Amino acid sequence: MSRRFATHAVAGALLFAVAFGAGAQDVAATRSADATFIHHAAADGLAEIQMGNLALQQSTNPAVKELARRIVSDHTKANAELGTVAQARQVDLPTAPDADAREKTATLRGLDGAKFDRAWAAAMVLDHQKAVAMFSAEARAGGGDDVQDFATQTLPTLKTHLELARQLQGSLGASTSGGD
Repeated sequence: MSRRFATHAVAGALLFAVAFGAGAQDVAATRSADATFIHHAAADGLAEIQMGNLALQQSTNPAVKELARRIVSDHTKANAELGTVAQARQVDLPTAPDADAREKTATLRGLDGAKFDRAWAAAMVLDHQKAVAMFSAEARAGGGDDVQDFATQTLPTLKTHLELARQLQGSLGASTSGGD
């Protein structure tokens, strides 16, 4: 009987270890996914701020400047809030936009007048479509309450930016490709 008890105890311990290990892996995967989201959201926010500031410098169109001001303000606020979440999770934030965003900004910098305005509006539509998709996914399936809350609270602002960028794009006659 003691041998049977020992066998059951070992089997139970193994099942517990496997279950605990799987749970630990799930937690680690969730933390990794949250850290990835935080990193991408911060880099994208920095890109929006950079491109908004570029529009404020280069555009003469009041509607472009108005949306650019709003984007700079809203993304600056969102990145500050994200910084608090990142700090609590001990996630390092990027200090600059990613390479693709820097390249897009450099391309926009080479344009002027109505051509700049159309390309900038198209870029804002595409960037905000991607952001809305990313934040929607995190809001639905985020693993950490603070990260999920951040995504949920920021999503309406991103949707508003997308709608305003689409309206601006339509008024400027811009294509969705960002080019002429």
